Amino acid sequence: MKIKNNTQILLNLCILVLGLALATGGIIRIFQNISEVDPESVLQVIFPVLIGLGVAMSSFFRIIKPRTGVVGDERTKRGVEKAGLYAFLILSGLLIASASVAGILQLNINFSLAVFVLLYIGIFSWGILTYYFDKKGDLE
Repeated sequence: MKIKNNTQILLNLCILVLGLALATGGIIRIFQNISEVDPESVLQVIFPVLIGLGVAMSSFFRIIKPRTGVVGDERTKRGVEKAGLYAFLILSGLLIASASVAGILQLNINFSLAVFVLLYIGIFSWGILTYYFDKKGDLE
């Protein structure tokens, strides 16, 4: 197993901090523009948060995962497939729940924005579950 050198870890930490700063800036803009509900301002706020969280999560996974040249075995393939199934179930459950709540309470939800948010939730849950199922069988 190759050990990462300090420059790779430092670079990934800088990317992690930049991603968190971008997400924090978007969250601050949410609280500044809380009275404005037009879709254009929501898009200007949601995308920096989603992009910042995506960059932060990818750099976090690059920091904690060791670099190996080993090809994945059958257990790893099953873990990835299982994580994909669970991520799909989470994604479809959230979509069904949000549509039913919007229908019952008669909310005016812009589902074109909800699709992007749910897509990021699905991608993050797949990444987290893949890491979890991959590490579940490892002996420390």
